Amino acid sequence: MINNKKQKISITIISGFLGSGKTTLLNNYIRQLLKKDEKITIIMNEFGSFDVDSLLIEEDITVKSLINGCVCCDLNNDLVLQLQSLIKEGESRHILIESTGIAHPLEVFAACQDPTIVNDVEIPKIIGLVDALRFNNRMKYTVETNELMEEQIKYSDIIILNKMDLVTQVELENIKKQLVSINNKATIYVTTYSKLDDVVVKNKAADINRHVHVHHHNVQSMKYTFSSPIDRQLFYQFIMRLPDEVFRLKGFVKFKDQSDSTYEFQFSMGLPTYGITDREVPLTIVIIGEMLDTTRLKNQLEMIQFT
Repeated sequence: MINNKKQKISITIISGFLGSGKTTLLNNYIRQLLKKDEKITIIMNEFGSFDVDSLLIEEDITVKSLINGCVCCDLNNDLVLQLQSLIKEGESRHILIESTGIAHPLEVFAACQDPTIVNDVEIPKIIGLVDALRFNNRMKYTVETNELMEEQIKYSDIIILNKMDLVTQVELENIKKQLVSINNKATIYVTTYSKLDDVVVKNKAADINRHVHVHHHNVQSMKYTFSSPIDRQLFYQFIMRLPDEVFRLKGFVKFKDQSDSTYEFQFSMGLPTYGITDREVPLTIVIIGEMLDTTRLKNQLEMIQFT
């Protein structure tokens, strides 16, 4: 998929646990973006979960709901399809994705880096919203809830520590220290009522070495596009020898022994799946992982390409 307007589309993912104040944050974030005259599209779980007031409607904000109504169900299908549609329309310049409180940010991030759209969009920026009171009392919740809460914090570019007025100053400082221990690379803003300033809006997601890969804090994403069909066995060996640091791989390739067919490959949790697709897609693969040796991976892919 090619974005006819060469400028890539910005994507912001708003993540946060249930009840943390994402709706208010979304309203405030939109108002900041409107000052920049950006054409905004919101992707959310369902229309009823977000109160788009008359001001925003008059500003011609486009709101889309996911097909299944949940950003954590069938994500790699529904969200990718929605993004493909918006790119094809060519109207949106900034897409805001409000994920559910129970969604893992990596799932949303991976969908936004799908090989069919990776060349048309900027690296997503993740804003993690943390309810100060809920976080301070999080030991009351289940192990699973605590793990998800920490994962949402771990993969954020920006952390908004909200509802600071509900905790004491001592508790606030302790919470900030805990947030830093979970993610020491994110910028932390302390606020009430999910208020934002222009600094948050201008903050870009990981601009370092964007031409090859992105350091998304602990997560890295790299892409590689094949210019021609490749050797099947060499690619199979590459897939099976992927290091444990690789969370997932998705992409499309053609093989020399069957050059008229395009294969879609996916690799997740150590298990590869693949099959022939009849879609017209770029021969691009995207690898997402943690602490990746991207130089080595790129060299391995180039060896496959030119062997």
